[in-house]
Amino acid sequence: MDLNAFPFPASCRLNVVSTAALTLNRQRCSRPAALRFVRFIFLSLLLTLASRGHVFAAAERLTIAGSALNMLTTPLWVAKDRGFFARYGLDADTVYIPSGTMAVQALLSGDIKMAMVAGSPVVNANLQGAPVRLIAGTVNFYPLAFFSAPEIHDPRDLRGKKVAVTRAGSSSYTATLILLRKFGLEEGKDFTILQLGSTQNRLVALTKGLIQGTTLSAPESIMAKNAGMKILIPVSEMKKLVLIQHQAVAAPDRSMREFRPTMKAFMMAYLAAIREIYRSKEATMQSLSKYTHITDPQVLSASYDESYEAFEKEGALNEEGIQVILNEAAKTDPRALKVRVSQFSDTSLLQELSKEGFIKSLWQSGK
Repeated sequence: MDLNAFPFPASCRLNVVSTAALTLNRQRCSRPAALRFVRFIFLSLLLTLASRGHVFAAAERLTIAGSALNMLTTPLWVAKDRGFFARYGLDADTVYIPSGTMAVQALLSGDIKMAMVAGSPVVNANLQGAPVRLIAGTVNFYPLAFFSAPEIHDPRDLRGKKVAVTRAGSSSYTATLILLRKFGLEEGKDFTILQLGSTQNRLVALTKGLIQGTTLSAPESIMAKNAGMKILIPVSEMKKLVLIQHQAVAAPDRSMREFRPTMKAFMMAYLAAIREIYRSKEATMQSLSKYTHITDPQVLSASYDESYEAFEKEGALNEEGIQVILNEAAKTDPRALKVRVSQFSDTSLLQELSKEGFIKSLWQSGK
């Protein structure tokens, strides 16, 4: 900048007194003129920095929905609490919507730009023509144990009993139908489905004897064990019996078109949070406690140990798991037989981040 070209009295121009400092000629420059001069310099510096790429902008606002209050939602909470959203330029908040089906409705209404939800409601909505897709995989198998009342000794003992899910069309609903069908049980004919919403609601119903079976994730799975409920089918067996795209990040097509930089920033923060979960049990437990209001250290520790390895490290989706959802949908909707799995996903952001080396850099030792 040519300081001598500024339209101020010569007495108010700057004198270079060293290579590191500039001072006003205070003896001959009036206070009002000096203040005008300082403001002029400040604004000029801002414009100069902006023209060189130093943009002074507020963080982008973003609200992300989670459809559960359990260990599997911790990537969102860790991203906020550990500052990853802020690191990538987002002023982000999370909201709880008590089922994946309802969260997808919020996505389609435009109330939110993205959500962490089960794969089933997204696939079902897309199948019916809704412009929403899976953009990253969070948990690519069904990592929940099936719990029952203590008097149930075999899945076939659920004949004539009540089994709870979150909502019809949800991941818990699809997984429960697939699971019990493997033991010769059909909904309506052999057992009754109750839609009770959250994991917390289903835990209460199970312990009070209002239902005889449901799937539970940590920390409610730990509480169910502590309360004497039976692990009828453990996670190790569920992984073999129910191959499904359980949980994922979903976004409407509009968000991916109109807010792509924001979506990409979210993916960076989200993947960094996954890395943090694997690296820090303590930080993960702190966030889990903060948002679930669970303070029992044994429950928090066991919840982490049970679930943290279920998180997909690089955000990949499970195409086979999506196909399982379609196969289930085809029983009532013939359109599911005529579509390709690729219709239900948009992994372009993950591809960009992989090509740029971002994902690899997260997992480098010492990073």
